[in-house]
Amino acid sequence: MVAGGTGTVLASFGRSVLVQANEGLVRCGLKGRKLRVVCGDRVVWGYPPSADGPSVESIEPRRNLIERIDARGRAEPVAANIDRLAIVAAPEPAPDWFLVDRYIAGAALKDLDALIIVNKKDLGTGAIEAQLDEYRRLNLTCIEVSCQSADGIAELVQQLAGQVNLLVGQSGVGKSSLVNAIAPAAEAQTAELTRDAEGRHTTTTARWYQLTPTSAIVDAPGVRDFAPPAHLVRAAEHGFVEIHSRSNLCRFKDCRHMEEPGCAVRTAVINQQISARRYESYRRLFRLYQKLAS
Repeated sequence: MVAGGTGTVLASFGRSVLVQANEGLVRCGLKGRKLRVVCGDRVVWGYPPSADGPSVESIEPRRNLIERIDARGRAEPVAANIDRLAIVAAPEPAPDWFLVDRYIAGAALKDLDALIIVNKKDLGTGAIEAQLDEYRRLNLTCIEVSCQSADGIAELVQQLAGQVNLLVGQSGVGKSSLVNAIAPAAEAQTAELTRDAEGRHTTTTARWYQLTPTSAIVDAPGVRDFAPPAHLVRAAEHGFVEIHSRSNLCRFKDCRHMEEPGCAVRTAVINQQISARRYESYRRLFRLYQKLAS
């Protein structure tokens, strides 16, 4: 094999990938049918004598792999080697807070930090401030920005510094517009919301954008649902810090916080120490894992 080198996968298109190498951008095929490469992977590539062009030969060990459950209940990879989930919401389309909760849970299950970015601040965020305060009480950072006026963009850039940040969120919240505001050279595709305020998918594959030598953003496709894969039903609890922190107070060590007597979590919900909506979010994720495990 003619010498190639190593590089970072900026985007994956099935059986071909775009690699940022020392030589510049290289479009590579994949060696063998079993090799599955995702955005963020560090790879070894080269020029096999029998191939028409360069190909990825192997993947270097991953620090982590961010996945979601697909429509068939299987784990679907999104991106690799991520430091933080940057969860984007907006006043329009109406925020799906259950989806935001699942992203937060996904970050917790991977031991990653989570950052909430409220885009389209210029539309007014009064209607969602109560929900943002709920997240702030969980020690989650919430930043409100506007791509139209650039308000909050400088603060956001500071927050993203020194990290590989995966931008996630429902369709139409303006993630690609955020990419353009943060990294103008990216020229990410944008689209207006449809008339019924249901977002169109403008990003079809996760794409890496380098901001500085030590920081990057990965723009993931917008979704209408998300669930982090987990092998154990009990994993749902670990995605909700306020629930997990009270679980040791329950009467039974294996309490699932559903209908069991002596459940400290349900008592905290009744006493308004835990958000009833967040608790319902936990219940929905628990039931999903229960269904997949059956």
